[in-house]
Amino acid sequence: MNHKRKICSLAFLLSVSVLCSSQAHATAIQDQIDNTGKKIDELEQALDQQGQKISAYEKEKQSMESEIASGQEKIGRLSAELDDTKAAVIHTQDEIEKTQKALRQSQADSKEQYSQMKQRIRFLYENSSMDMLTYILEAGSMPEALRRVNYFQAVMSYDRQKLDEFKATTNKIKQAKKDLVTKKAELETLEDKQTQKLAEIDTAVSDLKNKLGSKIAQIQSSQELQARYEQDLQRQKQYEQELERQKAEEDRKRAEEIKKQEEELKREREEEQRRKELEAQQQKEREEKARQEQERRQQSSGAADSTKGSSGSSSNTDSAGSAAASAGDLELLSTIIYCEAGNQSYEGQLAVGSVIMNRVASSSFPNSISGVIYQSGQFSPVASGRFAHALAAGLGRHCVSAAQAVLNGNRNVDCLYFRIDHGVIDGLVIGDHVFY
Repeated sequence: MNHKRKICSLAFLLSVSVLCSSQAHATAIQDQIDNTGKKIDELEQALDQQGQKISAYEKEKQSMESEIASGQEKIGRLSAELDDTKAAVIHTQDEIEKTQKALRQSQADSKEQYSQMKQRIRFLYENSSMDMLTYILEAGSMPEALRRVNYFQAVMSYDRQKLDEFKATTNKIKQAKKDLVTKKAELETLEDKQTQKLAEIDTAVSDLKNKLGSKIAQIQSSQELQARYEQDLQRQKQYEQELERQKAEEDRKRAEEIKKQEEELKREREEEQRRKELEAQQQKEREEKARQEQERRQQSSGAADSTKGSSGSSSNTDSAGSAAASAGDLELLSTIIYCEAGNQSYEGQLAVGSVIMNRVASSSFPNSISGVIYQSGQFSPVASGRFAHALAAGLGRHCVSAAQAVLNGNRNVDCLYFRIDHGVIDGLVIGDHVFY
């Protein structure tokens, strides 16, 4: 019997050794998962920042393109206005030349009219053998005298009228020329301003085009970097899923070993119980024989008085009391439920709490809630510090109901492990988690 117990103990120690080795390997994988998760978080943050940067660049690019389009529109409009101004300058110059020609013609006509008038006056006064009064008085009749007076008046009036007309025409042409010269000067000033403004806008548009080219290069560079981040993120996520699959496989193997160990322990406890019961039965039989032997001795000695032996009986009772959970245990349990399943349904929160208490009940894990939660390499929120922050902030209050239900014995899964469900682990899926 002792030899068999030694073999069982050796098998138990070997099983514990295998479990410890498996646990160490699982812890190493969990560390890799945690590190990969940190890299994924960093890549997602970098992607988000890069996306914001590209969005800002795109807005700047659109603004530049709008400004360039507006500038090109202004260039087109100013170019058309400048062409109109140049045409107006040329037309005004043509008008000035025409006016100058008309002025010369008017001056020549006025000079010719003045010359003809002088000739007529000279003919009437200087070349005549008599003066005008004699010429009138010698008229044979009054009508003839009046005719001669009217003739002289008509000639003089015509000459004065023509001279006035030529003078007015000349003055009008001079004023028109002056106005045209002023207009041309204004048009040339406008032409200079339009040319300067056009050059300024063209320079500004050229600068914007250069900046736009640089901005497009920045966008392309950022997009290339974003593509590399996305590729790295995809690789890390695939690696994380592979690690999750390996971790689940290790956990499953460990769970099988734990089950075998617990079954072996159960068998040993049952054997030990049977052994104790057998020894108790044998002890009872020996005591009964001794009592009967003592009675025979007393009868054979013929003792007058009979003595009544009293024997005290003791019974070993095993009590399986369940210690009431302390306030600290409730706080720890509700906080880890919050960190792992705060965004899940009540059923999902209850399942996470059930895994914790299943481990407490298992001989392969620490036998306290705090021991299970703080066991190395088991819960990511503990390793990342998020659990400590949530505990300090009292965030577990959001999951107290589920924690208290679990402590009261309400368990909805009999699993020892759970992971985020990526579709690579077989098990019971509740919400975002798979339990196995």
